[in-house]
Amino acid sequence: MAGKTRPGTARDAWARPDYRRIYLASLFSNTGRWMQNTSLGVLAWELTESPTYLGALVFANLGPLAVLSLVGGSLADTADRRRLLIATQVWQMASSFVLAAMVLDDQIGKGTLLALVFIIGLGQGIYAPVFTSVLPTLAGTHNLSAAIAMNSAQINAARIVGPALGGWLTSRVGFGEVFAINAATYVVVIAALWITKLPAANAVARSFNDRIFGGFRIAYRARQVGRPLVIMTTFTFLCLPFIGQLPAVAEINLGIDAQSTEYGYFYAFFGVGALAGALVSSTVFLRIDRNALLRFTFVGFAGGLAWLSIVDDIAVAYWAITVVGFFYFILPVVLSTAWQEHVDNAVRGRVAALWVLSFGGAVPIANIIAGPIVEATSLTAVMLFGAAAAMGLAVYARLPDGPIVGEEVLDAPPGA
Repeated sequence: MAGKTRPGTARDAWARPDYRRIYLASLFSNTGRWMQNTSLGVLAWELTESPTYLGALVFANLGPLAVLSLVGGSLADTADRRRLLIATQVWQMASSFVLAAMVLDDQIGKGTLLALVFIIGLGQGIYAPVFTSVLPTLAGTHNLSAAIAMNSAQINAARIVGPALGGWLTSRVGFGEVFAINAATYVVVIAALWITKLPAANAVARSFNDRIFGGFRIAYRARQVGRPLVIMTTFTFLCLPFIGQLPAVAEINLGIDAQSTEYGYFYAFFGVGALAGALVSSTVFLRIDRNALLRFTFVGFAGGLAWLSIVDDIAVAYWAITVVGFFYFILPVVLSTAWQEHVDNAVRGRVAALWVLSFGGAVPIANIIAGPIVEATSLTAVMLFGAAAAMGLAVYARLPDGPIVGEEVLDAPPGA
């Protein structure tokens, strides 16, 4: 480690005006998104009381990430990023207003809800990999670790405030009003992007195959890039189906109404733990050996999820889900930093698309599978399986080191 430049701190990243502006706008918009996501889960449960439908809703919400993230990653390396980000935010804003209007007019049904959530997700499918690739260019590569942790912190601050507000507003004014408020928050991000100059994409002209699928070859040929992606995908698929089932957890395991302020607090405590995990990742854990931190995180997550699976009292569940959130959100900070530090800007968008796939692609598939399994067995069984899988990953997970890679990996012959 001697001779390596000391990584920048959160203060260093925050000192960059462009990063700070987009950070605050994203925090505001993510709060609205979590308000809507919380209310969507409750609305879906009120319409059907079906774990299978909850899984289908998660698929509709995140499935577009699996479909479009490769396209978004290619565009992030080749297109005008600012225009692309603004266009996708306008798309999501307009679609969210349509959702709000249909709910307010009492014209929403099970099929229509899934369709509208999918349409909103199409914009996010392009936006997410582009935004992920832009982050280090705004904060500076020297401040990469701190910036990633800070971004995770703001997402989880929104995860605290959004569900609490969403649960409170849903119980008092209704679903449509919450969806309309979320739609309005996109204006803040659009305005911030409008006045921020983003660095131009600098990838060289390549074939369609390289532009769309080049990230896979980079991940395969560079273990220091591919291994974090494999670990995150495996964790997401095996351990996270419980997230889409939280309304069912509330009503079946804890005996509380999913359309209540109490449920909003339950979801918010998940965010409290996640925010704490993100904050310690950017401070206390910044210089801890990553492999040791991974093992610690998986073991802690396994214990927290096993605890949550057997709890039947809401007061205890607040503590259990806080523990789950704490360990859950240390993981993406560690893994995202690991691959981001090993790619240059010319290929960052295409690898970012795989990072988005590791969550957005795996979660909807896992929830589609988990829904019928929950109905055939129980929520507790599915959650305990996730805990056991996390313990297995604690044994398996290792992050190799290596050089920074770029377009030259795409030109290397197979097996090189």
